[in-house]
Amino acid sequence: MAIVIAVANQKGGVGKTTTAVNLAAGLAIWLQHEARSPNRVLLIDTDPQTHALMAIAFGRHLAAPDGSLAALLIEDPPPSVQRMIRRAEHHHNLHFIPNNTQAMTDARMRIPSLMARETRLARAIEPILDLYAYVIIDTPPTLDDLMINALVSATHVLIPVEPSYLGLSGLKELQAAIGQVRRHLKRQDLQILGYLPTRCVTQRSEVQEILDYLNESFPGQMLSPIHETTDLIYAHSAHMDVFTYRPPRSRQDGRLASASRATQEYSRLVEEVVKRTLRPVKV
Repeated sequence: MAIVIAVANQKGGVGKTTTAVNLAAGLAIWLQHEARSPNRVLLIDTDPQTHALMAIAFGRHLAAPDGSLAALLIEDPPPSVQRMIRRAEHHHNLHFIPNNTQAMTDARMRIPSLMARETRLARAIEPILDLYAYVIIDTPPTLDDLMINALVSATHVLIPVEPSYLGLSGLKELQAAIGQVRRHLKRQDLQILGYLPTRCVTQRSEVQEILDYLNESFPGQMLSPIHETTDLIYAHSAHMDVFTYRPPRSRQDGRLASASRATQEYSRLVEEVVKRTLRPVKV
């Protein structure tokens, strides 16, 4: 059964999509060199803007409404998810479910009136979970039914946090939502995988102070920080993950990182995620 990681924070601009894309790509590369079955990764983008899908399959990331993620969320019964799956541009074992921006916007408005509205994504993807080692779900920057569907579908939550005073806002609401999913939607096994400092700018005086605060507030749950670099900006503009944009000279040994700071930091995240998902994480 797949490990399903929702990358969630209802505050926008904290690097959710960048993290979802590069974590999915990094895990796909890592799995190519591991004797594991299955060795595939699935990326699901529940944000109507579909920016995560644009980074891995630009030009093929959209589909007609009845062949998109929106149909899985609103149709009864949902259509076959197996028939929707497509392969990413740069990694043969990274797959995705295409989306439709207008259909997802409409679905966001319709879901609150539907039966079992919080579990619709989980039920739709259940038939394919055995086909994947990891499923990564990018979420919208709002604590709405789309994000709740992602949390209910997940086994783990990865929380990107921008180390600024504004970046800390909303964490209590997200933690409360996770608690409600555990209690009211019978997902007591949902674990917080970790808090990931993102978009770190070392020149800002308050960054280290906030990182220290986060470490004190969430002992054992902090992940190594991701710094803001031009490689991350350019990679996304080129519709690539950073491992494709700045690859190492050789991947024969499964190496992920190149000389780029961005690849080094996201390869470290992949290592930490693998380590934490292969054993229980206590929260």
